[in-house]
Amino acid sequence: MISRTYSQVLFWQVLFWLFFAGVLLLSLLPISGVQIIAHGDKINHALAYATLYFFAVRAFSHRCPLWLLAIALVLFGLAIEFAQSLTGYRFGDPWDLLANISGILVIWIAFNLRRR
Repeated sequence: MISRTYSQVLFWQVLFWLFFAGVLLLSLLPISGVQIIAHGDKINHALAYATLYFFAVRAFSHRCPLWLLAIALVLFGLAIEFAQSLTGYRFGDPWDLLANISGILVIWIAFNLRRR
């Protein structure tokens, strides 16, 4: 019989890896369409990485400290920006990386405040 705790962790791990794959795929596909909201791209980056970090904390915080999960996702964001610069249809943007970091920080602060 699978314990409830194990099944919950498994649920969050599956959710994390699905979302991770989605962020990776959407980050490397060609962009189409026009921005409706000014700086909407940066908002999307912050929301995506906040969600990704939230899922990572729920899935892996029993094994890794929050700061290590945050660093791993910042490095993932950096790698994505570098990979985009290698494509002919996307470009790496340091402001996107900053938006990613801001989303991670918001969730990191929320989890740390909750733990106190």
